Amino acid sequence: MVEDFYAPAPVTERGHSVRLTADPSGTQFVYASGKTIIMRSLTDLTQATEYTGHTHPTTMARFSPSGYYIASGDTQGNVRIWDAVGSEQRLKSEFRPISERVNDIAWDSESQRIMVVGAGNGRFGHVFLFDSGNTVGSVEGHAATINACTMRQQRPFRAATCSDDGTCVFYHGAPYRLNRVLKEHVGFVHDVRYAPSDAYFASAGADGKVFLYDGQTGDLVRQVAEGCTDAHRGSIFALAWSPDSRHLLTAGGDGTCKFWDVSEDRLAHTVRMAQGAPTPVHQQVGVLWTSAAIVSLSLSGDINELSMQEDGPVRVVTGHQRPITAAAMSGGRQLYTGSYDGKLCRWDWSAEETRGVARGVEGAAGDVQVDAAAAADGHVALAYMDGTLRALTPGSPAVQQSAALGSGSRSLAVDRQGTCVAALSNDTLVAVRQGHRTELHVPDSQSPATAVAFDLVSGVLAVGFQDTMVRMYSLDSAGKLQPAGRVISGHVREPTVLAFSPDGRWLASGDAQGKIIATDLAPGGAAQPPRRWGKHTSRIYALAWAPDSTRAASASLDGHVYIWSTTTARSTDIPAAHLGGVRAVFFPDPHTVVSAGADGGVKVWGV
Repeated sequence: MVEDFYAPAPVTERGHSVRLTADPSGTQFVYASGKTIIMRSLTDLTQATEYTGHTHPTTMARFSPSGYYIASGDTQGNVRIWDAVGSEQRLKSEFRPISERVNDIAWDSESQRIMVVGAGNGRFGHVFLFDSGNTVGSVEGHAATINACTMRQQRPFRAATCSDDGTCVFYHGAPYRLNRVLKEHVGFVHDVRYAPSDAYFASAGADGKVFLYDGQTGDLVRQVAEGCTDAHRGSIFALAWSPDSRHLLTAGGDGTCKFWDVSEDRLAHTVRMAQGAPTPVHQQVGVLWTSAAIVSLSLSGDINELSMQEDGPVRVVTGHQRPITAAAMSGGRQLYTGSYDGKLCRWDWSAEETRGVARGVEGAAGDVQVDAAAAADGHVALAYMDGTLRALTPGSPAVQQSAALGSGSRSLAVDRQGTCVAALSNDTLVAVRQGHRTELHVPDSQSPATAVAFDLVSGVLAVGFQDTMVRMYSLDSAGKLQPAGRVISGHVREPTVLAFSPDGRWLASGDAQGKIIATDLAPGGAAQPPRRWGKHTSRIYALAWAPDSTRAASASLDGHVYIWSTTTARSTDIPAAHLGGVRAVFFPDPHTVVSAGADGGVKVWGV
């Protein structure tokens, strides 16, 4: 039922490299994001699928040389080997070769032996058969966390590892055993990679140097371009070989990626990610070079397409690295998603060619969580955890600070004129009109407000309260609330989200217990019992009505999406829509539902 999946960005951590690895054809790559493994096309970065078999945050994944399997690791030392062909993603085997974070995985050319390295209590790596788990060697010689490993694909088999202890270790195999310790680097060694030809392997580290070694003997050949005046100024976090083994690509903490001509021992080209002085978000922490594309990864999570003919990235693809916490859709054309780390993305739904492309929004708050979002007639309001309200007005590409709310928000609503009402976490209800904040006095309730929504037809404001009631008001020009319409009861827990249907006839209210009540507000509707929808098992995060006002979609902490009907008792079920919970849901057109979740991704469902 899922038609499109717009993937989250790779999760990054300052001072650590990220593994971007490709399938044997070089047209698809995989990376870790939260508890999922993302498989993404290199020829069309909007095309992606996910693997959700891990129960702990994932760290990296790598295709087998045969292309039939993927081995993925997590923060607890678990390695899962699963089917990469077909949609079922069946688990082949699972092992825990080390006790802590998996930093890298390597396969031999026969797709039989796997080397796993990372952090552990006394053991930093292991070599075993992928199906039985039988030991086929040992990883020794390091005194600290191992950051990377690589295996020679030709006989005689060889392998190399690098570590925070400042050394690389060279192994003979199989079975794999220590042959020599390489001590050319000063400081952490972040990456080591065999060339596709297997003639050499190269290492890169915090000293900003790249060393080249003989692939069969482990002898040092030379430092690459020693004495180069335009070398990296700082750590090199990752390296990749060109498919023809003639060039190396390195990712630096100085915000650059550098192409090195190995055959001529010189720097061939530099790509700078920042137009001016680089900032920490421009640090390059991962690279990948295949016959289909050359990409690098910024600390910000941006995926950069590179070329040896361009001084800057050819294209930058952004996305969320952290759970999406709030979202709003404006007119079915612009989707805004905000995440735990404060990142705000805009998705253009007006054209097929731009639908899966996220763009950053100028003026976003940066590193402050987006608590709530709402939109109406081109007005987009964003409430942040630091108590600020920011807004986009129709036609404006940038976010502007609108007002200081004074607290984080539980719920947010906006009307056609851009007036915002927020239910704050400090138990107050406020309105913001043209940048002026007014605290609202509720005339008929002493209970704190927990959810708000505007009827865009009548302008009526619905407010849910902690006492489980939903009441309706008119908001006059003086900022005063007057009771207007019915009082809705029936919830057992406090309402968490409210949504009016586009024609104003229905009000759907979802609560903290996962129950939904749809109330008919039409004349005579009070005589009809409300619709009660109760499949969810946890808090309702979002509700959205279809354009025809006869169906509503619900999103919950339980990770499921359900589509309900006011005319029939049947529902359309979308189980396990997002790992960790669904935070937002929308109906951009009668046949499409869009959801966003704690996995940082956006999904499009045909209904």
